[in-house]
Amino acid sequence: MGLRKSKSKMLRTIFIKYILYLGVFLTTLMLVNYLIFGISPIGVYPANYSERIIQKNYDELKNSPKVNMDLLTPMCSFGVYSEAGDFLYGNFPVKYIDKGWGNYRQGKNTIGLSDYIISIEREEEVLIISYPLSMQFKNDGLRKTLPNAELTIIFSFLFQLLVLIILWSSRLAKSINSELRNLLNAVEKIEEQNLDFDVGVSSIEDINLVLQGIDMMKNSLKAALEEQWNLEQKKKEQISALAHDVRTPLTIVKGNVGLLKETDVTVEQKKYCNYIENSSIQMEEYLQRLLSITKEEVDNSKSNSIINIRSFIDSLKNQGEALGEMKGINITCNIDIEEGLYLRGNEIELERAFMNIITNAVNFSQNNSTIIINANVKNRNLIIEIKDQGKGFSEKILKYGKEQFFMEDESRTEAGHHGLGLYITNNIIINYNGKLILSNDENGGGVVRVIIPLARG
Repeated sequence: MGLRKSKSKMLRTIFIKYILYLGVFLTTLMLVNYLIFGISPIGVYPANYSERIIQKNYDELKNSPKVNMDLLTPMCSFGVYSEAGDFLYGNFPVKYIDKGWGNYRQGKNTIGLSDYIISIEREEEVLIISYPLSMQFKNDGLRKTLPNAELTIIFSFLFQLLVLIILWSSRLAKSINSELRNLLNAVEKIEEQNLDFDVGVSSIEDINLVLQGIDMMKNSLKAALEEQWNLEQKKKEQISALAHDVRTPLTIVKGNVGLLKETDVTVEQKKYCNYIENSSIQMEEYLQRLLSITKEEVDNSKSNSIINIRSFIDSLKNQGEALGEMKGINITCNIDIEEGLYLRGNEIELERAFMNIITNAVNFSQNNSTIIINANVKNRNLIIEIKDQGKGFSEKILKYGKEQFFMEDESRTEAGHHGLGLYITNNIIINYNGKLILSNDENGGGVVRVIIPLARG
């Protein structure tokens, strides 16, 4: 299903509108601050306001009989001194009385940290006025609480600007996130392997292009998966048919071996007949499991069975001896495991894993050599080690041998036996939280070590 047509806009247009609106809001914010601090009763005096008032009333301050605050601004303080430096009257703070006269005599024009002074010589008197040269609030309470109006206004404006940017950006982000929801939903549907859905439509053209790409990818993926599913179904049908075909000659082999055992045969011949019969039974179990897998009817009832470890290893030894009979290979077992130790799992599956290892060891061992199976328990781990006297593993096999379909024409891969054997074995061992470790013996042979944790209890 394609995308529905919709009126859409570019992300670039959205961001340009965002910046323009932000500029309008910023201008409005500046105007509001100007109205509040410049015109309203809680506004501010200019930085040179006191200085201008003093200059304006200079003649009255010089000639009036007595100086009072009506001729000065609320931010000013003053002191009137005799020509000898005696303080006569005024509202100077105590700390400024002596300091004001001293600074006047020294020709300084400041007093304290931020106040300036101006002196006016009157008749037989000297008037010293202190005033700030910075913006001041008109409101007495604000002026006492926040003596530096400039910094207050700057920080106030920056705070308002920050809040404005955060709120407007959050609104923009919320709008874009709602448009991205279709994109996220489409990705989640594909992740859930649900390919029968409508990817939806967005009012943002850029997101629509991405949705269109996802829609194309979804349709292509759906077609590919359907094709793959059809191929898998054909493969399962072929495997199922082949397994059924193999069971017929296998049944004939089992029947003839049974008849052969009833004839007059030697003990050694009967032993070989038993090998053939047991292997035929094992092949039937493998075929049955293969048929179950192709029909997706795997019986997991045996995956939690109790396996006697010593009996399991003895069975591996017997099967290994049957495999090595033609090459005169001897199988030696060193078992350091108590009689009553058990492992919970699928015995057929585990047997398949270890027989892959033993089969490889037999195939790449020299005639009349020995394969050693060591088994012990250490730190609640079952450790089974299989050593042979072959050529050992190559460096590539030690590194990549457990990967699927890995094969090379070196050392132990002359017959191409490492395409799946070790890969399958490794996967089975991993299902038991175990490890498969490949190495070479100091004498040159290959060593495969399997470590499987034993469950408590």
